[in-house]
Amino acid sequence: MTRSTFSGFTIAQLAMTASQRALDVTGQNIANINTKGYTRQQVDLVSLNLKGADPTSSGAGSKIGYGVEIKGISQIRDPFLDVQYRNQIAKVGTADARQAVLDQLADIFDETDRDALKKALSDLSSSLDKLSSNANNSEFDSIVRSRCQVLLNYIHQKSADLKTTREETIYGLENSDIKTVNSLLTDIGELNDSIWKGQILGNPSLELMDQRNNKLDELAGYLPISVSYKEVTIGSNEKYSYPVVTFNGTNGTSYQLTAGDHGENIASFSIDHPLDIDGNPNGTVRISMIPATNYPKDIDVSALKTDVTEYLKEGSIKGTVDMLNQSGALDDPPTDYRGLGYYEKVFDTFVQTFAKTLNDLNGNMQPYTGANVMPSTGIANAINTTGTEHAEFSIGFSNTVGNFLPGEKITFNDQEYTFGDGTGGTIEIGDTLDKSLVKLAEKLNTNFASLNVNDSTTLGEWKYSASGKKITWTSTSAMSSGMNITKDSIKFSDKSTISFSYKANPYNVKNFDLFTTSDGSKKFTASNIKINDDWMNNSIHIIASHDKNAGTTANDNILKMLKSLTDSREFKYEYTKQDVAGNKTTNYISFYSGNFSQCYSTLENNQGIDSSKNKVILDNHVSVVKQTSNNKDAVSGVSLDEEGINLMHYQKSFSAAARFMTTLDQALDVLINNTGVVGR
Repeated sequence: MTRSTFSGFTIAQLAMTASQRALDVTGQNIANINTKGYTRQQVDLVSLNLKGADPTSSGAGSKIGYGVEIKGISQIRDPFLDVQYRNQIAKVGTADARQAVLDQLADIFDETDRDALKKALSDLSSSLDKLSSNANNSEFDSIVRSRCQVLLNYIHQKSADLKTTREETIYGLENSDIKTVNSLLTDIGELNDSIWKGQILGNPSLELMDQRNNKLDELAGYLPISVSYKEVTIGSNEKYSYPVVTFNGTNGTSYQLTAGDHGENIASFSIDHPLDIDGNPNGTVRISMIPATNYPKDIDVSALKTDVTEYLKEGSIKGTVDMLNQSGALDDPPTDYRGLGYYEKVFDTFVQTFAKTLNDLNGNMQPYTGANVMPSTGIANAINTTGTEHAEFSIGFSNTVGNFLPGEKITFNDQEYTFGDGTGGTIEIGDTLDKSLVKLAEKLNTNFASLNVNDSTTLGEWKYSASGKKITWTSTSAMSSGMNITKDSIKFSDKSTISFSYKANPYNVKNFDLFTTSDGSKKFTASNIKINDDWMNNSIHIIASHDKNAGTTANDNILKMLKSLTDSREFKYEYTKQDVAGNKTTNYISFYSGNFSQCYSTLENNQGIDSSKNKVILDNHVSVVKQTSNNKDAVSGVSLDEEGINLMHYQKSFSAAARFMTTLDQALDVLINNTGVVGR
């Protein structure tokens, strides 16, 4: 094919257009030098040449190109750096989420520069030491109680702070992290759709791609993701690549976060709150997701919901879940990270061991009775009989308060009666003391209907009078005339003095526990421990000695209490486990041996160690991310030096193309106007 004489003008015109467009792109780069996430753009140029061959064409020497063609405008990115950055930012997210909780734990347990729980323990020891020198002194007993109250105040505050930390962490995970992930996925799906529509209309949508890349980078901080690109043909020749985003689980499974014809369908995440074996929220969380599918958006895919909690590998969600769900060695089976649960369980065990130790030492030693101020004998009605009077013997209960308790016993002349429900020979306990005494009177008639009156066996009957508050024996027949009955004239049939004893049930013991629970449960925790109301109102006190024959200055039990605070002991975390059949068993995990102060110090030190280790990991990951980010900027970021060189380069190129056009014009002018006119 013969080359056109004027084709040079086309070459010059295309060169000027290409240079002008390159200048525009350079200006766009300079304008966005401070735009976050902006990727440097470039004009893609190729040499223009016609295809095919013609048998009548000129020789090979005339086959030159036809100028330059603008194929499009593209971004300058390194896919490897994108992958590296997203992998590293996920690791930063994990360590950063953990550090946020560890910093809160430091505020709770770190007592390096302040007096708190450890000082309160020391003060309690000092007050017990003073009480040992002043045994049974109520003033020094109240000082010990005050020291315990201060200690409990610190315990309650730390417990409340731990609860707040857990609640705030769960709230942040549910209402910030999970919502942000779902929002990012929504934005990515919408951007995929917008970019696809723009490219159909010939718009490269580079700025939208920048927004999408920013969203992907942000999403990688929450979840471990991978991004691959899938080509879709638009029209007859145009191809569009859209990102296929997947969540990579530790189980080796990849879950799709985007799907559809061009990535417009997205996954969704949610959070669940598991229950303990008693049906109450246990403070842990479960992360679930519904993966993206190729189904239309109006199709219900909720059945695809999958629990991915155990498959989280990196990211801030992983770090937060670790802090909420894991307790390290105190999990069954053990886990690899000491989260909030570890500190809660150790602290609760510390409190439980403390309360049980002092309660056990203080006793539950003294049985108590249900009825108090009981008489031990009665008195006969003193009279000089005229032949019409009956003999009477009365036992008064006007000062008695309370009521009998099951298992308590009354002994009359070696005859023992037991109070109970009326079965098995027991005396039935009534709703009131009066009703119980009626039953007691009825029981006396079975063995003691006959009494000795002035050395004469006399038949009678026992009855209880609620109005007089007395159990009275009255002879069946009137006594003979002239009998002098004194207050001591009536006795048992064997002529022994009428008396009886009242004994408490040995299993009903006086509660001398110094500490109890505020919620009525049997298990002490940092949140429910309280000083026993009986100790607060001085109904009970610290037992100086368990030896009943010891003197008032005996202090052996107080010394045991004092020693118990510094004695080495084994701390065991107690928990209840349920098998598949629903059977509950109580298990123990031993985690420390030492005294109370050492146990708390170890908890404090572990928090410091965990925080220091995590900070080192976080700093290392941040350093790598910064380096990767700098490498990305070196490739994709806008450099004023480079763009300045490009300005001069393309300006010179434009000027050269214009000069080329001028030169061609002059050459053609000579050819047209001055050729073949010799001799004119």
